[in-house]
Amino acid sequence: PLCKPQHAHKMAKAAELILTKSGTRSSVAHTIFLTHTYCHHWISPIQDSIAPLLEGYQVGLEIGDTDRACFCLVVRSYRIYFMGQPLASIQNELEATVQVMTQLKQDSARLRILILLTTVKRLRGGLDAEAGADDKIMDSMLATAADTHNTLSAFVNLMKLEVFVLFQEWEEAIDVVEKAGNVRLLLP
Repeated sequence: PLCKPQHAHKMAKAAELILTKSGTRSSVAHTIFLTHTYCHHWISPIQDSIAPLLEGYQVGLEIGDTDRACFCLVVRSYRIYFMGQPLASIQNELEATVQVMTQLKQDSARLRILILLTTVKRLRGGLDAEAGADDKIMDSMLATAADTHNTLSAFVNLMKLEVFVLFQEWEEAIDVVEKAGNVRLLLP
């Protein structure tokens, strides 16, 4: 429940306990995705969600729920990034994740990982040699988002904004915000 993180955390724990006791595996990936994406991180360290989200991915693959499995993997990838892990290890993991998403034909999830991978490469200086390559990639994703995935553009703009702010490129950051317009319109 909104504004009641302790209550949400208890309810999430109850859902996980019911799932464990019932032995039902068909809902494991979905439950892990929901509880570790929306509940536990409010009162537990974010790194506590890394292992369960990987488990959700693995169980999802085992039972054939590739959509939920990949949701878990996407959230896990962003959490690892926001935890401040070394960028080189994040990049390696993201590159492997892109390959997995490609094999599983999870295009929407793959695009979300590509946004993060492009951000990590820019932060590491890996795209500077190719002047503007990261902007071209992000702009391409924005064009794709406009045609197919409205919420994807929010991801692209958020990561572009983060990089501009980190590099103190204020005019570019303002430009991203102005071009994004009212992002609330993109919410479901």
